[in-house]
Amino acid sequence: MKFYKGRLKFVIPLSIVVAVSSGFMLVNKYNEVPTVNKVLIVVGAAVLAAFISYFLFPQAGEDRPDDFGPY
Repeated sequence: MKFYKGRLKFVIPLSIVVAVSSGFMLVNKYNEVPTVNKVLIVVGAAVLAAFISYFLFPQAGEDRPDDFGPY
């Protein structure tokens, strides 16, 4: 479980922020969208943000020999 702990501390809060902000925007600006579709959009945005951020944020202590970045 230690493998996931480093990345999940960024993924979960980011997903919550995306879900809350997208829900806030949908409720205030797009009243003509049905409620079921709003929920699906919010859930989809949160899942997509979690998926993307899981792979973009590096894991702490991860040393790969093929990583030749310009640091």
